[in-house]
Amino acid sequence: MADQSTEPIVLDGRTLEGGGQLLRLSIGLSALTNAPIKITNIRGNRSAGGGLKAQHLACVNWLAHACNATISGAERGSKTLDFRPGKVKQASPVYRFVEDTKTGSKYWEGKLDIKTAGSTGLALQAILPFILFNPPANDDGMLSKFPIRLTISGGTNVSGSPSFEYISQVLLPTLHNIGLPPIEAKINKRGWSHGGSSIGSFALDIPARQTLNLPPFQLYPSDPTTKPAPPSRLDVTFLAPTTAHTHLCSLLPLYIEHTFGCGFSEENDNLSLTCEDSKHDKRYYLLMVATVPTLSTTPSTPSTYKLGRDWLYDRKVRSPEQVATELADKVTSDLHAEWSSGAYVDEHMRDQLVVFQGLAESGSRTYGGCSETGEMREASLHARTAEWVLEQLKSRV
Repeated sequence: MADQSTEPIVLDGRTLEGGGQLLRLSIGLSALTNAPIKITNIRGNRSAGGGLKAQHLACVNWLAHACNATISGAERGSKTLDFRPGKVKQASPVYRFVEDTKTGSKYWEGKLDIKTAGSTGLALQAILPFILFNPPANDDGMLSKFPIRLTISGGTNVSGSPSFEYISQVLLPTLHNIGLPPIEAKINKRGWSHGGSSIGSFALDIPARQTLNLPPFQLYPSDPTTKPAPPSRLDVTFLAPTTAHTHLCSLLPLYIEHTFGCGFSEENDNLSLTCEDSKHDKRYYLLMVATVPTLSTTPSTPSTYKLGRDWLYDRKVRSPEQVATELADKVTSDLHAEWSSGAYVDEHMRDQLVVFQGLAESGSRTYGGCSETGEMREASLHARTAEWVLEQLKSRV
């Protein structure tokens, strides 16, 4: 932990993406590194006027409780936040130690409740680095040998944010790939932003860490000019009214064959298609995940990597068949574009890994692929915003 400074690091919330990511990442790093910060013009680039919403406040309050921070401006709609971490206790107040007499299991229980259908996936971005790099400790200061069970309540399938499916199938396997513990995810109840907002929750079982060091990782090819290996597996998740399931299941293999080539089928055990009833005629969501073998000989490069693309349908529903067709076409095309670029991380994973690059030992790299003209694909505004926040706090990380 860095020493706390008297004067906070001042961050202008209008910088680059100018939305909630700057806030989530900066308060998470502030809590983790004990660096006081002040954020002005919070979410200043948002057309609705910016300011703190329920999801942001839930993260601010959880992290403030975790690091005994003094905060001001933590009200809904506030555009300025002062966040000053205090002395962190060994047994953080955000956890409760549980001994299950029926199963004999012992674990630390943590909860974050947004209280609205705000994105649980975005809330996780704010608190997960703190949880992984500042886990509960014993009274003697040694890391606890017991796991953490974290439950986050809010929206699990929300526009413009990582879904539970993306978290469980892409984010968590990727974090394990780069050297973090294998985290298990379980959906308790779905919460949607479509078809009338609803609140759900999911739980993560996070193993105890033996060390807080994260070695440098390489999600980067030895030779970026080499064509990527074909995907070894495709996993598809479709959440929709049951009236759309048959059409999607019959149509999707044709799109896959057209974009990735033949050979993918459930019979060949390299294609998995899971359908679930969304229980509402306006709730449609499709995620496709490719598992791709790496062609790198670098020891710190994993043997495979995950690429994911998805779409929570946000257009007028004319018929279940029409929506299923649009979803199959767009998601398959988007995933193929990610894979054919040679990227080792998809566009959304690239910005989520920036903080872990900063927390790992020096030398970590991710590869976002090349365009059709052979030029490196530019990082998204979200990724550049994350890099900017790290740059501002680099002396503390």
